[in-house]
Amino acid sequence: MTLTATRLLESLKQLPQASCCHLAFSGGLDSCVLLHLLAELRLQLPYELRAIHVHHGLQAEAGEWQRHCENICESYDIPLDNVQLTLTPIAGESIEAVAREARYQAFAECMGEGDLLLTAQHQDDQAETLLLQLLRGSGPAGLAAMPLLARFEPGWLARPLLQVSRLTLEAYAQQHALTWHDDPSNQNLRFDRNFIRHQVMPLLRSRWPAASMTLSRAARFSGELLTLVKEEAEEDLVKARYGDSDTLSITALKQLHSVRLRNLLRHWFAASGATMPNSKKLARIELESVHGRIDAVPLITWGGWEVRRYRDQLFLDRARPATNPIGVIPWSDKRLLELPDGLGRLIVESSAVGIDAACWRQGEVEVRFRRGGERCQPAGQAHHRPLKKLLQEWCVPPWERNRLPLIYLNGVLAAIPGRINCQPFMAHPGEKAIQVRWETPINSG
Repeated sequence: MTLTATRLLESLKQLPQASCCHLAFSGGLDSCVLLHLLAELRLQLPYELRAIHVHHGLQAEAGEWQRHCENICESYDIPLDNVQLTLTPIAGESIEAVAREARYQAFAECMGEGDLLLTAQHQDDQAETLLLQLLRGSGPAGLAAMPLLARFEPGWLARPLLQVSRLTLEAYAQQHALTWHDDPSNQNLRFDRNFIRHQVMPLLRSRWPAASMTLSRAARFSGELLTLVKEEAEEDLVKARYGDSDTLSITALKQLHSVRLRNLLRHWFAASGATMPNSKKLARIELESVHGRIDAVPLITWGGWEVRRYRDQLFLDRARPATNPIGVIPWSDKRLLELPDGLGRLIVESSAVGIDAACWRQGEVEVRFRRGGERCQPAGQAHHRPLKKLLQEWCVPPWERNRLPLIYLNGVLAAIPGRINCQPFMAHPGEKAIQVRWETPINSG
């Protein structure tokens, strides 16, 4: 296909409306071609056009590349945002992966709400990505490779050249006498993508000349299938929600066959911001947490997350410390208290009903955690009740019970934030009262 500004404009018209469009500009062939096309279209574009160049500091020539990008943008009169990165990978981490993550984080920080980010990945990049994902044993999301358009907070990420071959880009660059720099690391066969690009793809094209195009098409079909899979998973997630909570009903999950169940679980993890468990962990969740014994309380952990089961609910949370908090925490200012072990904080607020405000100000306030044997007279009730029984009635999972902050006033249990206040400390009608609110981190507690 012939690459023209008119063809690109038709593609850009399909993208979400935005007030500003940013081009990820490396100064290589692909982004130089896209910048040239955008510069030609500038008067026809409904948004401000800017470029972003990320200086990784990984190559001796990085400063020269930055100046090259500055000169090109200046010649087009297109504003350029330069970002300097200092990368400090942990031992064992892929420098390529670290650089990519830092680069996209830099792009996001340069964008405003609803802005567009354009990248210049092309058809050959898509084919290479599909092969990489296949060799990694990826699922539907991986085999969909790179989408034409995706959410990218705070706006959108679009790849308008994804159906254009590298040969077409080279022809365009030569026709318009463009200059660009070639990153020497792109020749290093130590990187998997470079090995596929320089060793595998030429061999495939020698037998199947249209290999890049057909592989790219396969990725597009996988992307369409992935959309249907996500829609089905979202429908299943709505049906499996346990009431208004963030947990899932075990009874509902048991109605799904294995493939559909695993699809729902992956969607649940992604929607919750959790890292994705590997296939072995996912199989354990299905076997032990969903189909395990009714009286079992299994725990499956991975990558800082955990899944637990209690009664008919499946819980997903960030992994908790191995030990529960202990001891007594004095609360001297009686207004705000940061709790240990990532448990959040306690906040005192005025209220129409609650603990007597004068008693609260004058008394000695402490926060403790369960040791066993605690009792409380819930407000409005005539008798004391064991805290253990109350927690069972409230269906508080066993692993959360020892992490509930208990408010003591003058050495007596006075409140459990978000649950109850105890009768001896309640304000009478017309008296000033307070409530203690427990503000927990997202996906915790």
